[in-house]
Amino acid sequence: MSTLSQKATRQPVLTLEHITKLYPGVVALDNVDFTVYAQEVVGLVGENGAGKSTLMKIMIGLVQPDKGTITSATGEHLLLKDPATAIRYGIGMVFQEGSLIPNLSIMENLFLCHELDFQKFGLLSKRAMREMAAKVLKQVKVQADMDTPIDEVSPAVRQMVEIARLLWLSQLYQQTNPILILDEPTTVLTDSERETLFAILQDIKQHASVVLISHRLQEIIENSDRIVILKDGRNVTEMAASDASIAETEQLMVGHTFAADRYLEGEQTDPGAEEILNVQNLSKKGAFEPLDFTVRQGEIVGLVGLVGSGKEEVCKCINGLVKADTGSIFLGGKKLSNGSPSNAVRAGVGHIPIDRREEGLAAAMSVAENVNLLVLNRLRVAGMISPLQERKNARHWIAECLIKTPALTTLCANLSGGNQQKTVIAKWLSSRVRFLVLDHPTRGVDVGAKEEIYKLIRQLAHDGIGMVIMCDTLEEDIGLSNRMLIMKDGRLVKEVACPPYKKPSPGDIIEFIV
Repeated sequence: MSTLSQKATRQPVLTLEHITKLYPGVVALDNVDFTVYAQEVVGLVGENGAGKSTLMKIMIGLVQPDKGTITSATGEHLLLKDPATAIRYGIGMVFQEGSLIPNLSIMENLFLCHELDFQKFGLLSKRAMREMAAKVLKQVKVQADMDTPIDEVSPAVRQMVEIARLLWLSQLYQQTNPILILDEPTTVLTDSERETLFAILQDIKQHASVVLISHRLQEIIENSDRIVILKDGRNVTEMAASDASIAETEQLMVGHTFAADRYLEGEQTDPGAEEILNVQNLSKKGAFEPLDFTVRQGEIVGLVGLVGSGKEEVCKCINGLVKADTGSIFLGGKKLSNGSPSNAVRAGVGHIPIDRREEGLAAAMSVAENVNLLVLNRLRVAGMISPLQERKNARHWIAECLIKTPALTTLCANLSGGNQQKTVIAKWLSSRVRFLVLDHPTRGVDVGAKEEIYKLIRQLAHDGIGMVIMCDTLEEDIGLSNRMLIMKDGRLVKEVACPPYKKPSPGDIIEFIV
């Protein structure tokens, strides 16, 4: 019996009906229905801007719907006025960015704001806290010392601590079937950590429900019981995960099929003769040994290797974020200052960071302000920054980079992940950058936004901008690159050509990486 045919006999624990949410110029949710059943993992998918985040924020009380009803398993109509109210009904969310306090310990984060529940005779019982912490951490298979500060543990452990906290709060409020909402839970996890997470979720599913949001469609299909698809703030369909395929799900999400030429290899251009970047004898003790490489005009060079191979530190040296121990970096024949991000920017080196919200954007500023951030001196008229020139420049790059925003004044914090990433790209293009370091440029964005970002990368190459790129998958590295540099244990071990007519297979590359 499929998951959908079981719905009639499975108990709904939360039912959202006719949910509508309007923002100025935007219909975020349009009459959406969404039900969570007992003991299931339901995958929620859709493009950036489809309404997933708004729907989840309504479920945890961060946002109030303009229309619609939310009903509990007992038939009670719920008014979820804030996250504290939602958690009393057993509904909690682990955000992609995390919400733990870095300098507090694992145990302190677990029971933050609920210390009074461990009072005995008016005194805080650390023993009772430790006993409970050991119990709830065992549920999520965390073996770390509970006195360890959160900023000293791995992203996987942090995530499990957040899940454990939500499970404990649900028990505290005597909720028999809590709902855990996980927003892009695998973004920063290794393959083995992903496997561990999903194994734990299958255990948790025996006494809870999970709403899983991810742009990795393969893991949604493999680990969900049911899949719900949103597009443009509306329900598209739902299906049993066992009946779903990646191709069909992508088509339903974006409204069209994808060409076999996913990475637009047919638009790959040959690099020009001019050498844009020249790295000579560069090294960083403990990170990577001396290496040399060049990047030519309009060339995309993929830097490939496992985490810890040294590729991240190489890119940070190019950006000036890390000071190299030896060697030199030349941009257009001019030597860059060692360890100076500001000098790198002035020389024409741009950086699309892995964490766009924290490192790439001023989220509390508008789209126009972010696009213009690096070029304010060029927008002066008679010594004063011209609002007319600001609007003109912002409109140009918003159109060029296909940024979907209700207005120039929309805050970047309110954009979808894909449009935030395109805003970061627009900021650098506006600055007339000559060279770009792209650190996982499609991480956390949907398939439709990925397609647009691939087009932008091809356009950048066509315009003569040289690039070093690190991608989420080996297939993406191969598909986008003209050439790949493979790193292992801090050494540059192999160079592989990636012409559009004869791309290497992942199998050809893996033997050099591991």
